Amino acid sequence: MRLLLGHKSIFVIAIVYTIALTLGSLMRPVHIVEHPISNIDKLLHAGAYFGLTVLWILWVFFKRSSKTDISPKILWKIVSGIVVVTVLYGVLMEVLQGTVTSYRTPDIWDIVANTTGSVLALMACLLYINKSKMLKSKF
Repeated sequence: MRLLLGHKSIFVIAIVYTIALTLGSLMRPVHIVEHPISNIDKLLHAGAYFGLTVLWILWVFFKRSSKTDISPKILWKIVSGIVVVTVLYGVLMEVLQGTVTSYRTPDIWDIVANTTGSVLALMACLLYINKSKMLKSKF
């Protein structure tokens, strides 16, 4: 991944993704035909925040790893900080939906879905980082 995209490219993608997520969270919703899976929107929330968190973690990881090797303790602090920020961002979006828009309503279950997506991203990234370090140490 690092060879294909540098940390600057990932940064631009993360910024664009964050702006798109903000606009999507605050724009008037488009009426979509009812889906046979109930609460599909919660899966969409979890997926959106999974993507948001992964992008920001990747940016920090590739930016930091291009300079020096990151100690596991520092990496854990950075990655968990990103998760906290994305969870707070999700809460902020729900609050703004209830205060700045007249066509959206805040939903605690959306916050739960957003948080779930961010936490799953944390676990996936940590597994990836640990696996890549294990592979490097074997070769």
